Amino acid sequence: NVFVEKVLPASVLRKLTEAEMARYRAPFAEPGAARQPTLTWPREIPIEGEPAEVAAEVAANAEFMAASDMPKLFVNAEPGTILNGRVADLLRGWPNVREVTVRGLHFIQEDSPQEIGAAVAEFLRRL
Repeated sequence: NVFVEKVLPASVLRKLTEAEMARYRAPFAEPGAARQPTLTWPREIPIEGEPAEVAAEVAANAEFMAASDMPKLFVNAEPGTILNGRVADLLRGWPNVREVTVRGLHFIQEDSPQEIGAAVAEFLRRL
């Protein structure tokens, strides 16, 4: 299971404990159908417009967020891996967005759970 064994640990700043890794492995312990999500999900990430239906949904979502005054919380990560540069600037340009930055790479809940929880709680208090 490349996702759990390689991608996940490489996308977290700290070393995940063996107990944490066991929890991530548990749903995918059996070969075959149980591992289908780890095969299907990466194939649905829109890259260069494919798969077209997913890319269209992402574009429609971005258009909605850019036009909506609905309150938004952008939890940024430092050093981060994906939501940086042009993508982060795009999010910052949305109306009524509040940005907080926490330590992390991609799976930021593993590095900064308390900070994320506090940011969400504060965001909700302000609604």
